[in-house]
Amino acid sequence: MGCAGPSTAGFGLIWMNANADLERGHNIGTTGRQFRLFSSALFVIFGLGMTLLLAVMAVPLAMRAVVFFPMWAGILCLLQAQTGVCVFLSAKGACTVEGGTATIEDPTLRQAIEKRAARVHLLALAAAAGVTLILMLASLFIPWQSFFVAP
Repeated sequence: MGCAGPSTAGFGLIWMNANADLERGHNIGTTGRQFRLFSSALFVIFGLGMTLLLAVMAVPLAMRAVVFFPMWAGILCLLQAQTGVCVFLSAKGACTVEGGTATIEDPTLRQAIEKRAARVHLLALAAAAGVTLILMLASLFIPWQSFFVAP
């Protein structure tokens, strides 16, 4: 069973929420996109909190670079939700269907989705590096410790 087509249940053709829309170049459905959007918010909030904590604790600048990982995960989830392309599923050559995942049988379509996934991943890496650099610089220029030291 491959990833293809609409469900014919009910009155006419209805796209299922869990199904990928391969004609548009998506390998995840609405449910997967909503999950990734929620996950991106959690990762970004965690990364911002981590930045604040590391700045307050006066951790050396090089150690503050660990903020990259939650930011990368958050931005990757956000871009996957926006584009409808899951990087992990495209590496497996799969898409979401109502019962789980299925293999994309059309090699041209599979290649197109893999190309989009590679672009999504590279953009997420670049954006996360930029955001991490900005957060690291912001943590240097904002006098975080002055908020917690008694006069």
